[in-house]
Amino acid sequence: MRGLLALVPILAGILLGPSPVRAEIAGLVGRWAAETPSGRVELLVEPAGRGVALRLARAGRVLFDASFAPTDRPGVLEATATGLFSILGSRRAPANPLEGEELLWAREAEAALIVSRLAIDAGRPSIERAQLLRAGERVRLRLERLVGERMVVELEAELARTGR
Repeated sequence: MRGLLALVPILAGILLGPSPVRAEIAGLVGRWAAETPSGRVELLVEPAGRGVALRLARAGRVLFDASFAPTDRPGVLEATATGLFSILGSRRAPANPLEGEELLWAREAEAALIVSRLAIDAGRPSIERAQLLRAGERVRLRLERLVGERMVVELEAELARTGR
């Protein structure tokens, strides 16, 4: 009997798939914005199936625009298919940066969501990372970019909830 009871969580995991994002990440859902010295920053986070859809723009330039779903690895979310491919139930094939494609992923770290992009152009890696952390009634945003061999902070801002 104990053996059968031990199988229940395993079978539930197989039938239900990977677990949804944590409640802390769900707390990021909404529209957020802030005026910064380098222009307006806008963030939109929406539920998307068992994951989240995220759009982050800075001074009118879209930095991240993707949907992410949980993977088999706890706390790791993969970019998923969008548009017609999502309607047809297709999962996005993993991108290959060595073939000029951008690789997008997100991970949960403590109470933060960290979204990353890797691209390789002419043999040189380009990495961008956005850390989103709910701080009371605001969202703290930290943007970093790979410069040379180190990550450099480009922007830190606190975004307020907005209705538009």
